[in-house]
Amino acid sequence: MVASMDWLRSLVLAVALVTLAAIPALPQEATPPTRVALVIANGAYPDAALAQASTQGRAVAAALREGGFDVVAMENGPRADMRQAIAQFAGKLRPGAAVVVFYSGHAVQQRDRDFLVPISPNPVQDAVDLDEVIDPLIIAKPSSALVLIDASRDNPWQARGKGLRATERLETVAVMFTAAPGKTVADSGPRGNRAVEEWLKAIRTPGLEMAAAVERVRDAVAKASGRSQQIWLSSAPPKGLVVTPIGQPVAMAQANRAVILSPPSSDTSPDAFELAFWESIRNSENASEYRAYLDSYPNGRFSALARAREQLYRGRPGAAAASAARPPAAATPAPPAPKTGPIRDCSDCPELTAIPPGSFQMGSNDLYEFEKPIHPVTVRGFYLGTREVNFEEWDRCVNEGGCNYRPDDRGLGRGKRPVTDLHWNDANAYLAWLSTKTGKRYRLPSESEWEYAARAGTTTTYPWGQTVEKDRANCLGCNDQPRRSAVTSGQYPPNAFGLYDMAGNAAEWVADCWSENYRAAPRDGSAHVLPGCRERVLRGGSFNNDPRYLRSAARFKYEADVRFYTNGFRVAREP
Repeated sequence: MVASMDWLRSLVLAVALVTLAAIPALPQEATPPTRVALVIANGAYPDAALAQASTQGRAVAAALREGGFDVVAMENGPRADMRQAIAQFAGKLRPGAAVVVFYSGHAVQQRDRDFLVPISPNPVQDAVDLDEVIDPLIIAKPSSALVLIDASRDNPWQARGKGLRATERLETVAVMFTAAPGKTVADSGPRGNRAVEEWLKAIRTPGLEMAAAVERVRDAVAKASGRSQQIWLSSAPPKGLVVTPIGQPVAMAQANRAVILSPPSSDTSPDAFELAFWESIRNSENASEYRAYLDSYPNGRFSALARAREQLYRGRPGAAAASAARPPAAATPAPPAPKTGPIRDCSDCPELTAIPPGSFQMGSNDLYEFEKPIHPVTVRGFYLGTREVNFEEWDRCVNEGGCNYRPDDRGLGRGKRPVTDLHWNDANAYLAWLSTKTGKRYRLPSESEWEYAARAGTTTTYPWGQTVEKDRANCLGCNDQPRRSAVTSGQYPPNAFGLYDMAGNAAEWVADCWSENYRAAPRDGSAHVLPGCRERVLRGGSFNNDPRYLRSAARFKYEADVRFYTNGFRVAREP
């Protein structure tokens, strides 16, 4: 989320700098866990096996369980298993916890970040961003955490850059590599990594602080390697992180057993919501609509036909130019303009606001390359949710069988608070259900539609003006007292179109695939969609971002199948 990385990375930095408030414990938990650990060990790579990764991972998990840690452990797993383990670990985190994360395996650098390599036929394509491990830590704000990454090795997949890329200094979270950034060490075969061996010995010492344990490892490794191998640490772990307390019993495996995960099953049988989705696009000539269907139902009843139509309509050369050149008599009739004033398609449906057709200058040349260049876009009229979809509306979809995931409200209450912790596919499931329920065509807005609606006719940095003004939005730095969570809509003024919380509160999914700039962006208000894209766009910033990310032009990305506790959405609907 800085100019050289992406929005997500800046989110990490922003949260670390502003010190996020404590997240309340779940009401059903009388005593939330205070010692939590994640252990992932991947060694069974067909092309680059690591003989002792699994053995050392088990030893680390055992030492942590004996020290009273609630351990989530995973061994030799694919991408899905790794992500499921990370999600389960993140769900156990609470403010003030003592935390240890251990990863042993291979890693690669991509897009200026570090990615952990799963056991997969496509290891680089399926690699998991290290940020997915670190971000939940920063959000939960543990009292002290160590993330040990034993992955500084040469491997056959590293296209550029050796070893690992240094992480930023983070509050209460120390990151440790077993070699300096940009350096690698050879796999030590049956003996295992000396750094991990030394660390295991150190953390089993009763009462030894983690900072002292790391120093022992650093000294032992430097001495044994003649200083050719240097342990790297982003910062010293804060006091209080002790794996083996003095007098700690060592028979806690039953009470704190590791969780071994298996890949989640998937049900690809068609249902009413898939059929409704298909019926809404079956006569379309828009390739992006068929891509949206395939993203939601990759193995659906109509997937083969959808792929063929996507390819057909995307491959038509000069389609936009030909359409623009048609004489008026032959032109396709314009779609009906949306009715003015807020409407609802049912008593419990989201309220909709009519967005008039028009043109605007999209983007910004001020800060980030991925917001450039400024370019003209013409948008036809449509409806947009007056507010972000709330828990009450989402829970109705779950209760009626249209949605299969009920996000945790983190003890903050449900009702009319914006629903968050949803991924892009979740949002599309809700939209398919709503389309079935109402007989209308609901969808996510395109990125250009969203920015057009957010600007509401303005050309300034923010919808209200050039500079930040107090009490205009829910963000860090927008108010004297930060709210630090999404709040019920209506507490801040709407924009000129009558839309609430287009800046701040919950970050909002849109239909588009991520692009590094706007050079090839559509100019007709449609979504930028690529076959099989994993990264989708979010807009508007959220309650835990500073005002830079609430600008009308601000954009950021997240993987479409990953949930994050700030991310929600609002609906769009055709006239």
